[in-house]
Amino acid sequence: MRWVIVGSSGYIGSALSRYLLAAGEAVMSVSRRPEGPTGAIHHQVETLSAKDCAGLFAEGDRVIYAAGIASASECRRQPGMAELINCRIPAELLGAAATAQADSFLYLSSVKAITPPNGQLARENDGQPATDAYGGGKWSAEQMLLASPAKIRVNVLRPAAVYGEYQGECDSELVGTGPVEKKRAMAWRQKFRMWGRFIPWVPATGFRSFVALDDLLAAIRLIVESHCDREVFIAAEPQYCDLSLIGSAASGRSMKNSYFLTALLSGAIRSLSVLGVKTGFLEVGRSELYSSARLRTTLNWRPSRRYRQFLQAVNEGR
Repeated sequence: MRWVIVGSSGYIGSALSRYLLAAGEAVMSVSRRPEGPTGAIHHQVETLSAKDCAGLFAEGDRVIYAAGIASASECRRQPGMAELINCRIPAELLGAAATAQADSFLYLSSVKAITPPNGQLARENDGQPATDAYGGGKWSAEQMLLASPAKIRVNVLRPAAVYGEYQGECDSELVGTGPVEKKRAMAWRQKFRMWGRFIPWVPATGFRSFVALDDLLAAIRLIVESHCDREVFIAAEPQYCDLSLIGSAASGRSMKNSYFLTALLSGAIRSLSVLGVKTGFLEVGRSELYSSARLRTTLNWRPSRRYRQFLQAVNEGR
């Protein structure tokens, strides 16, 4: 069977393509770039619409929709484009894949599709559907895909915040100077070191869930190779981090939460909000905790990496 990776030039799509190629799988990469990962059959498209992808799918294909606008701020700036790429196009491609008698269609969504109860460990059905341009679009896409009468296996995977890089062979022409998350971690290290020289406290924030890229790739393969149909899974490691843990790991300095600092900043930002300035800081006190129990019990997924260890390794130059 052939794997068709729609959005193969993105962070997850490019890593997934290389991961599957390294395992000896046949891969077709689909993106707007003129070239794909080394070893893959590449299909360049102007857009990801069903029209541009006409005739792309074949019987038995395993289709992964890894495209999308992943930035919440970009989705707010371009809600129409976000709704098109994150929602309408995957629904169109599902129909095309079903017509070609493809084996399965996996949609890479996000834990942001649902707003979980604050501080509670949330499973797939816990919380309220998101209403913002990013999460709401993901939620709408999920509902359309799962409700489709198309005769094809359809599943949804919601990753928590993804970090790290694929540890296998790397196509340097595609990934450039290095993974986005590692660059971000390096930037955090410098910022936290500078902050920690003067103030050993950080604003008290809620805990967040993460998942390593390698572990996510393994989850994708498990789902596609299973017999699951119309299922939703969360991929998240079992440990959680707040700003003090992230700061301590990234900088090598001990940092503690300060509720006074949080109140001080919150007051200033509320004043800006009244003036119409949009900010997400007022949400940082929420704990968004996600459980991957369904993925672990159904498919025996075992995430091996931890975000804190990743930041520590970056800090130590490994």
